[in-house]
Amino acid sequence: TLPVVHETGGLKDSVKGLWDDSHLEVATGFLFGGFNEGAMKHTLYTALSTFHHRKEAFKRMQSNAMRMSFYWPTAMDEYEKHVDWTMEGWPSRKPESWWSNHN
Repeated sequence: TLPVVHETGGLKDSVKGLWDDSHLEVATGFLFGGFNEGAMKHTLYTALSTFHHRKEAFKRMQSNAMRMSFYWPTAMDEYEKHVDWTMEGWPSRKPESWWSNHN
Protein backbone atom coordinates (compact mmCIF):
# COMPACT_ATOMS: atom_id res chain seq x y z
CA THR A 1 0.00 0.00 0.00
CA LEU A 2 1.33 3.41 -0.91
CA PRO A 3 0.71 6.29 1.49
CA VAL A 4 -1.53 9.26 0.78
CA VAL A 5 -0.36 11.98 3.17
CA HIS A 6 -0.60 15.68 3.88
CA GLU A 7 2.73 17.28 3.01
CA THR A 8 3.83 18.41 6.44
CA GLY A 9 6.74 17.76 8.78
CA GLY A 10 8.28 14.31 8.69
CA LEU A 11 5.70 13.01 6.22
CA LYS A 12 6.81 15.55 3.64
CA ASP A 13 10.42 14.52 4.24
CA SER A 14 9.85 10.77 4.03
CA VAL A 15 7.18 10.38 1.30
CA LYS A 16 8.28 11.42 -2.19
CA GLY A 17 5.36 12.41 -4.39
CA LEU A 18 4.59 11.47 -7.97
CA TRP A 19 4.21 15.00 -9.34
CA ASP A 20 4.83 13.90 -12.92
CA ASP A 21 6.56 11.05 -14.75
CA SER A 22 9.99 12.63 -14.24
CA HIS A 23 9.64 11.74 -10.52
CA LEU A 24 8.74 8.09 -11.10
CA GLU A 25 12.26 6.90 -10.22
CA VAL A 26 11.95 8.27 -6.65
CA ALA A 27 8.19 8.47 -5.99
CA THR A 28 7.00 6.54 -2.92
CA GLY A 29 3.47 7.86 -2.38
CA PHE A 30 0.97 10.64 -2.93
CA LEU A 31 1.05 14.00 -1.15
CA PHE A 32 -1.44 16.82 -0.92
CA GLY A 33 -1.17 20.34 0.44
CA GLY A 34 -3.68 22.72 1.86
CA PHE A 35 -6.34 22.11 4.43
CA ASN A 36 -9.37 21.45 2.30
CA GLU A 37 -11.22 18.38 1.17
CA GLY A 38 -10.69 19.20 -2.51
CA ALA A 39 -6.92 18.79 -2.29
CA MET A 40 -7.27 15.48 -0.50
CA LYS A 41 -9.93 14.19 -2.90
CA HIS A 42 -7.81 15.12 -5.90
CA THR A 43 -4.84 13.20 -4.48
CA LEU A 44 -6.99 10.18 -3.63
CA TYR A 45 -8.38 10.15 -7.18
CA THR A 46 -4.82 10.41 -8.56
CA ALA A 47 -3.74 7.46 -6.40
CA LEU A 48 -6.74 5.37 -7.48
CA SER A 49 -6.25 6.28 -11.13
CA THR A 50 -2.58 5.34 -10.94
CA PHE A 51 -3.48 2.01 -9.32
CA HIS A 52 -6.15 1.16 -11.90
CA HIS A 53 -4.76 2.65 -15.10
CA ARG A 54 -0.98 2.85 -14.64
CA LYS A 55 -0.12 -0.46 -13.00
CA GLU A 56 3.57 -0.38 -13.95
CA ALA A 57 4.02 3.09 -12.45
CA PHE A 58 2.22 1.98 -9.28
CA LYS A 59 4.44 -1.12 -9.00
CA ARG A 60 7.52 1.05 -9.51
CA MET A 61 6.40 3.32 -6.68
CA GLN A 62 5.84 0.30 -4.42
CA SER A 63 9.33 -0.95 -5.22
CA ASN A 64 10.79 2.50 -4.47
CA ALA A 65 8.96 2.62 -1.13
CA MET A 66 10.11 -0.87 -0.10
CA ARG A 67 13.74 0.13 -0.70
CA MET A 68 13.46 3.07 1.71
CA SER A 69 14.99 2.72 5.15
CA PHE A 70 13.62 4.54 8.16
CA TYR A 71 15.78 2.76 10.71
CA TRP A 72 15.47 4.90 13.82
CA PRO A 73 19.14 4.87 14.96
CA THR A 74 20.19 6.17 11.54
CA ALA A 75 17.61 8.97 11.76
CA MET A 76 18.84 9.84 15.27
CA ASP A 77 22.44 10.05 14.04
CA GLU A 78 21.37 12.42 11.26
CA TYR A 79 19.36 14.56 13.71
CA GLU A 80 22.28 14.72 16.18
CA LYS A 81 24.63 15.74 13.36
CA HIS A 82 22.38 18.71 12.54
CA VAL A 83 22.03 19.70 16.20
CA ASP A 84 25.82 19.57 16.65
CA TRP A 85 26.33 21.61 13.49
CA THR A 86 23.79 24.20 14.66
CA MET A 87 25.21 24.45 18.19
CA GLU A 88 28.80 24.83 16.93
CA GLY A 89 27.97 27.56 14.43
CA TRP A 90 28.46 31.25 15.13
CA PRO A 91 25.37 33.31 15.92
CA SER A 92 24.10 35.23 12.92
CA ARG A 93 23.82 38.45 14.94
CA LYS A 94 25.26 39.93 18.10
CA PRO A 95 23.47 38.68 21.23
CA GLU A 96 21.47 41.43 22.86
CA SER A 97 20.04 41.74 26.29
CA TRP A 98 16.28 41.39 26.49
CA TRP A 99 16.27 44.38 28.86
CA SER A 100 18.02 46.69 26.37
CA ASN A 101 15.13 46.22 23.92
CA HIS A 102 12.21 46.36 26.39
CA ASN A 103 12.70 49.43 28.57
